[in-house]
Amino acid sequence: MRRRVLSQPAGTLEAVNVTPMIDVVMCLIVFFLIVGKLAADTGGTVRLPGSAAGLAATRPPALTILVGPPEGAERPTRWGGVPARVLVDGRAVTDEAALETLLRERLATLEPGAPVQVRADRDMRYEAVEPVLRACGRAGLTNLRLATERVR
Repeated sequence: MRRRVLSQPAGTLEAVNVTPMIDVVMCLIVFFLIVGKLAADTGGTVRLPGSAAGLAATRPPALTILVGPPEGAERPTRWGGVPARVLVDGRAVTDEAALETLLRERLATLEPGAPVQVRADRDMRYEAVEPVLRACGRAGLTNLRLATERVR
């Protein structure tokens, strides 16, 4: 029995099919765009107050609480008599008791001393932020940070 030897004629090159590689690269691009958007999205944006003092965060917050103006709400929730919107990691909270309950539940899943960040809009009155800070204290949060923009 004779064995066949498969060989290419001299001078011909076989083209490499890069279509599967392009498909994989496109999937990775889409994946990282979506993951980046989800990682950056905390449920809304607020214009942070300015501050020349303070320290830069050394690690990302374990939990983010956003206090901002109501957006398109027919009957905005009132916090300390001021209409406001409060979100805990993107989830809307309607009153102080519900916020405290949610924070206690989340505190049980966080590691001890994990940082919790409060992001309040610069135009919000303190009356709207104060009930949020009170609920954080009653829930037992020990590492609470107020976010600001650095002003030079």
